[in-house]
Amino acid sequence: MKLVSIILSAAGTLWVCSAHAQLSQNLTIGNPKAMALGNAITADSSGIDAVHYNPAALTKLKGRQVAIKFVTGILDIRSEFNAPENYGDSFFGLSDDPVANSSSRTTTSAMYFPGLGGATDVPVLFAPLAGISITPPGSKFTFANNVYAPQVLGYSRDDNDPARYQGKQVAIQRITYLSPSVAYQVNDQLSVGLSVGFSHQALAINEDFRAPGVLTGFTGAAQDALCTIDGNPFEVLLNICGGDLGPFTDIANIDLDLEQSLSPTWNIGFLWEPVDWFALGAVYQSEAKTKLKGDYNISYSDDWQGFWQGLDSSLVGAIFSSITPDGVFDNERGKASLELTYPAHFAAGIKLKPTPKWQINFDVKWTDYAAWNEFDIKFDRELDVLRIASLLSPDNATATTLTLDRGYKSVWSWALGLQYQYNDRLTLRMGYEPRPSAIPGNKADVLAPIGDATLYGLGAGYQWDKDTVIDVGFNYLVSKQNIPAGSSCNINCSSIDGLVYNPYADLDVQTSVKAYVFALTYRTTF
Repeated sequence: MKLVSIILSAAGTLWVCSAHAQLSQNLTIGNPKAMALGNAITADSSGIDAVHYNPAALTKLKGRQVAIKFVTGILDIRSEFNAPENYGDSFFGLSDDPVANSSSRTTTSAMYFPGLGGATDVPVLFAPLAGISITPPGSKFTFANNVYAPQVLGYSRDDNDPARYQGKQVAIQRITYLSPSVAYQVNDQLSVGLSVGFSHQALAINEDFRAPGVLTGFTGAAQDALCTIDGNPFEVLLNICGGDLGPFTDIANIDLDLEQSLSPTWNIGFLWEPVDWFALGAVYQSEAKTKLKGDYNISYSDDWQGFWQGLDSSLVGAIFSSITPDGVFDNERGKASLELTYPAHFAAGIKLKPTPKWQINFDVKWTDYAAWNEFDIKFDRELDVLRIASLLSPDNATATTLTLDRGYKSVWSWALGLQYQYNDRLTLRMGYEPRPSAIPGNKADVLAPIGDATLYGLGAGYQWDKDTVIDVGFNYLVSKQNIPAGSSCNINCSSIDGLVYNPYADLDVQTSVKAYVFALTYRTTF
């Protein structure tokens, strides 16, 4: 049964996609103006990044323009694991948990480099990006192409970090490498636009595994009672002394590397400016049906192998050997695939200029995270552990597939931006964006430690000359969550039927994430 938990854990690591998408939405596009305005940019000009924010705004770009941009960021991820009173009762009195009353922190970033595979540690997250636009002389059409990063997030933890059981190394990213776009200026007041994006989507996760719970607690207590007896007379009947399998034993390491090279989406929008002091804009960004493919590898510890080898050498183990692991494999590896929907997004906003120097932007947004109701993972061959899972949970597993219920919710949010025209060259900006979490409290975890978040933006634009604009933007995002013991069966439940991975069973868990993102754009004509 605990081996089933390992497979469920391996597949469950894929749930990080959804929470990281919520964290990174519009955070790594690299547009300093949007960042500074708290992403309240739908009714405003965002340069060549209008390909993403609202393709209709591309008509603001006249002639031939090129933008070169650089975006970089650091994540500060912290977790605390506290043992409440009577901790260990669910584990038959065993409470010597090295994770209890410990804390975790990482600021080490990780990225996925296409062609290399897997997550690679880097000093900071970074992405050099660029775009180009052309408005033919006398034409109402503007054509553009942009390279941007809708999603670049990753982190790496030390080998002894207590949070390594839900992510030792994680990298998830989506790079749009081609985005042919067109905008049409219907008249002096109205523009419409369409862009098609071709993206590379990748996910790499490595984590250690343990399984505290009632069953491993009982096993650990039985081992303490029986395995200290010299010449144990029960070993012929039931040998459980081949290796430690208590609630706090390191059992395995899981490594996943999945990607899709071509994942298309489309964005459509309009921009209406009836007067100089007011504008209204809206954009719809389509969902993307992705099928991530790649490798999985599960490496088992000596304790895990020894326990099952010892059990098989006894009478009880021999009777049940057809449905229990035999412990002879150091690892299981193969190919896996996951069908994942990148969620649709809608935004509408207004731009108001109450005075010539002051401007107020306000957006409302909706993202369809309910598309993550369940995930279907397929393996390239029949696995013994999935045969067990199909017996215990026939609605969720077959010998080659696993279905994971998620139950995420679609969310509405809003953003506010303020801009001040200091002089003819310099513009100052600031913004605020509260981000409600799409993850219900009973689905929270440390792998994607994202609760409700708040984003703050600052930045400036400088008109270097009549053809050149330099923009800088800074975002600070903070998210905290509290997960009381037993409240989320993605992390700290201890019930006997808690097959879904709970490596911090019965611990109170608190997490915080702070993100610092900086971007610079140089845009000029050519």
